[in-house]
Amino acid sequence: MSLFLILAWQIFPAKAEVINKIEAHVGNRIITSYDVEMLNPDLYKKIIAIKDEDTRNMQLAQYKEQALNFLIDMYVMEIAAEKEGIKVSDRDLDRAITEIAAGNNLSMADFEKTLKSQNLSLKQYKYQIKSQMILRSKISVPQIVITEEDIKNMADEKQDELGLKDLYHISIITAQTKSEINNIINRVKKGASFEDEARKNSLDTSAALGGDLGFQNAVYMPIEMEKAVESTPIGSLSKPFKYEDKWAVCLVKEFKSKYDMDEATREKIRQAIGEKLFAEAVDKWMKKSKETVIVLKSNEKFKVK
Repeated sequence: MSLFLILAWQIFPAKAEVINKIEAHVGNRIITSYDVEMLNPDLYKKIIAIKDEDTRNMQLAQYKEQALNFLIDMYVMEIAAEKEGIKVSDRDLDRAITEIAAGNNLSMADFEKTLKSQNLSLKQYKYQIKSQMILRSKISVPQIVITEEDIKNMADEKQDELGLKDLYHISIITAQTKSEINNIINRVKKGASFEDEARKNSLDTSAALGGDLGFQNAVYMPIEMEKAVESTPIGSLSKPFKYEDKWAVCLVKEFKSKYDMDEATREKIRQAIGEKLFAEAVDKWMKKSKETVIVLKSNEKFKVK
């Protein structure tokens, strides 16, 4: 056998194995099975070690799909950004990661352990920070006037998170019959003190306090009381309403709107509005970018749009 044939045999073995399957093409880049598996190697190894075959296969398929989609989004973002002259260098990225770790009083080793405890790899986290740096360079929320209506709409959306609620300061008088409560209403309208009437005639436990219930959240009021109170002007008596097995009337003393918030809460809402606008801008840019970068997964047939 000639020297050439011997060398050829050594270089090109008869039985070659595919060790790095291509999972997707993103523009002029490729994502391999190795890239997918090594996005979070510790999690991948943990899944591979699962003994039950069905569980292992299910979790492995989920991991691969999520990792591949994540890498595709990151590559699309990088390619689209580079087309517009935006590039994050490895040095800038490493500096940003170091600053984040230092800001949390962690060494890089401890920082990686913290990420690992959250099922994140340093590689994944770097991609996330890189994407944020790209997006902050590309997208700036325009200077807009945030209207009172914008703040109210966000307050409605975030009211549970921020503990915002409408409060009514009310007093109540209850009586056994509607005619009795109407008589009390007439006396108060003619000048009698609501508090005195409550102390003398109310069947409610608040009678000793002149009927005062303090500030109440309308959400937690019985429906009949809520309707009566919300339709009553401040400083006025409500219409009589059925209250449990009795009849009642409320004096609406004061109203505190959930929109009357302190400046710190208003600032949180302004930030939430800004974040929402930024997220919308990111979504719009990513959709546009995906239209300009060809993405072809190996398990999908290429379709020309």
